Amino acid sequence: MRTVLVELTVEDIALIDHARLEFGPGLNLLTGETGAGKSILIDALGLAVGARASPELVREGAAAGRVDAVFALDPAAVPRRLRETLEELGLAVEEDGQLILSREISSSGRSMARINGRPVTVTVLRRVAAGLIEIHGQGDNQLLLDPGRQLELLDAAGGDRIQALRARVAELVARLRRIDRERQALAGGDERERARRLDLLRFQLEEIDAARIEPDEEERLAARRRLLSGAERLARSLAEAYEVLYAGSGAAVDQLAAAARALEEAATVDPELKSLSQRLQSLGYEVEDVAREVRARAERVEHDPAELAAVEERLARLQQLKRKYGDTLEEVLAYREQVAAELLSLEGAAERLSQLDREREAVLREAAEAARRLHEVRRQVAEQLAGQMKPVLAALGMPGADFRVEFSYHADEQGIPWQGGRARLTERGADRVEFLLAANPGEPARPLARAASGGERSRVMLALRSLLVAMDDVPTVIFDEVDTGVGGETAWAVGERLARIAASRQVLCVTHLAPITALADRHFAVRKETRGSRTLTRVRLLSEEERLQELARMLGTGTVEKGTEAARILLERARRARRAAG
Repeated sequence: MRTVLVELTVEDIALIDHARLEFGPGLNLLTGETGAGKSILIDALGLAVGARASPELVREGAAAGRVDAVFALDPAAVPRRLRETLEELGLAVEEDGQLILSREISSSGRSMARINGRPVTVTVLRRVAAGLIEIHGQGDNQLLLDPGRQLELLDAAGGDRIQALRARVAELVARLRRIDRERQALAGGDERERARRLDLLRFQLEEIDAARIEPDEEERLAARRRLLSGAERLARSLAEAYEVLYAGSGAAVDQLAAAARALEEAATVDPELKSLSQRLQSLGYEVEDVAREVRARAERVEHDPAELAAVEERLARLQQLKRKYGDTLEEVLAYREQVAAELLSLEGAAERLSQLDREREAVLREAAEAARRLHEVRRQVAEQLAGQMKPVLAALGMPGADFRVEFSYHADEQGIPWQGGRARLTERGADRVEFLLAANPGEPARPLARAASGGERSRVMLALRSLLVAMDDVPTVIFDEVDTGVGGETAWAVGERLARIAASRQVLCVTHLAPITALADRHFAVRKETRGSRTLTRVRLLSEEERLQELARMLGTGTVEKGTEAARILLERARRARRAAG
């Protein structure tokens, strides 16, 4: 048993109101007139596997469109990539081995994705589908002309060997980018501005620290300045006070003593005056104490012009710092802490930048070596692929074709050393590749865009895909009009190549060519019909007799008899080819 797409149900998508297709192993083909809606079915299947949804796909008049793709899995042989994805996401396969991918799109643009009925994101749907199905649309031949796409195809041909090397290069490039982001953040842009900022911060810190500021010294200095600047006046005032209180003629002490004696004399007459005499005596003692303290204070008065000048100078210094760094000394000291912190950060950044530079150099060397190893393996794969392409192209009607892979690189002065120059390094390495083709003997090999016609490009794409499919484990492959630009025996060769792929993979293909159609294991006809004012697309599996009629139509021989006979010949040839292939 193979893992295959067994059923596709489409409801209200574009011209399809309802369609149910039951596919089988091998080669499943869809035919029909141009515009009948064959590619709509491929687009619908694309929705089920995570393609971009547009409300324009919803059938006119319907509220929503829906697509269900039912896959039957062999429990004993689930493709590795699919098994790993399902395990990682915690998704289970139904007991009957079915895995159902569903997508619903409303006419308003809302999209809903489900796996076995469980709502999932489109990203999850796409990841699961990547292990089940691969769709090659009509635009792939044009994509084949893009060197970036060609590199992906070459790497796909290299399988796990190249993927492991690419993963290593991508890991190292990611490390380089993280280092560069950190460097940019630390450097803060302009290196000169950063250096100027460092110099300014160092100067400010040194200036504040050199001042040795104490938070309360400004008040103490102001008080000291008042004392020093008023020393002469203070000494004079104290001397005057001492003179009045004690030392001068008529001093207060003497006057109080005299008054006390007079009251004491009066008390001999009036004893009640005795207490007043005693109070005056106490006042005299108090005044005498005050006089002694005044004299002692006067003796301590310092008149020091040098100290006054020093205090004035210190206060001026503190005032200068306040003008620059804060309204108060507390604010100046707080600013000092900010400066110290920023300086520490910037100086630490300088050290970290130096460390990052060393780290970047080491990682860059490692990345360059990894890119070189990737390049060497790619060259080996390119040679193998060129050798494998030759017989396949010959079988597809291009017997003299010469296929090659040319290597180059994008120059970048800041890149890694590469083949005598410097190359830009990305997650994909340093290589730029271009597929060259000489379609006929004697012609120079040229890029596909200039060397190949549309039909030749289709055959090159099919040849590449048929080789790559053999290396992959995706069980279902879709080809939408891979036969563009070919006919005659070449069409038969294309059909044989598709049948060969279908021997190990399920293949779904949209075609216009009878020789390819004759090789189908299952043949679906797509028709457009009008009901009232509505045009609808209808799809159905053809019986053998109906296949004969469809082939006759496709051959377009002019008469029914000739067409039918030619169709029988083609079908018989197809049977013989299948028997020969075993």
